[in-house]
Amino acid sequence: MLYRIMRFLWPVGLPLLLALAATALFALPAAPGQAVAGRLQASVAAPAEAWRLGVTSEGDAGYTAVIGRLVDTSASFRSNRGVKDSYYIFPAPASARTVQSAALNVISRSGTYTSTASLTLEVRNAGGVLQRTVSAAPVDLQTAATGVWATLALAASPASLTIAPGEHLVAHFALAGAPAGTLDVRPVFEVVIQ
Repeated sequence: MLYRIMRFLWPVGLPLLLALAATALFALPAAPGQAVAGRLQASVAAPAEAWRLGVTSEGDAGYTAVIGRLVDTSASFRSNRGVKDSYYIFPAPASARTVQSAALNVISRSGTYTSTASLTLEVRNAGGVLQRTVSAAPVDLQTAATGVWATLALAASPASLTIAPGEHLVAHFALAGAPAGTLDVRPVFEVVIQ
């Protein structure tokens, strides 16, 4: 019985099915950035996202320095680790991104350091070489308020706020003098990227 129905519908059903599929296919809008009836559609911007996770690296801002390390929500900056520079490295983007805003919350701070301990947001290439400084001014981590969110001022130049493929954003902890003292700062970040 089913065979007879299929044999009857096949010559009529197949062309009808193909016509319906073609109609549905041509009714779909084109992908953003592609031509539709002679005009170009507007491209859709990447949605904004907040970056809150990264990896702390002492002495090396290269992306290979964090391979195999655990991602954490807070950075760990200490003045007595034998290096003047430490980095909290955010994930590298697969496409060009722009920093929209950045905030810092020092969740704990203990100990002392006799010189300046500062923090800046920077863009580095995969080898760790400085490309651009994202923050407008360094933050003094010995005097920054603890337990509250503070907005980081960003550079005025839009070009300074870009992160290209092959680059990554870092929070750079720098000691003005030699590594010493007992300063231990644990900040968390929220960087909005688009």
